[in-house]
Amino acid sequence: MWKSKTVYAGLAAVITALGSFMASEITMAEMLQVSVTAILAIFLRHGVKKSEMAADAAAEAASTVLPVKKPSAKKITVKKATG
Repeated sequence: MWKSKTVYAGLAAVITALGSFMASEITMAEMLQVSVTAILAIFLRHGVKKSEMAADAAAEAASTVLPVKKPSAKKITVKKATG
């Protein structure tokens, strides 16, 4: 997760928003809006990467499955009752 540029951009946005709030350049609502958006971007990117890896693993596992031989169906004959 730490190798992603998105993490560093998100952390920079949170730190900048906090600094701007401390300098009274933005309101608390604006700081929270920027911070929440940045944090959501980090976790969304992490989730997308995890799902890509899971999809690749599933595709690889599916390609190595051997076909199952179906047993041949036996023909059953029914004798008619006479009487």
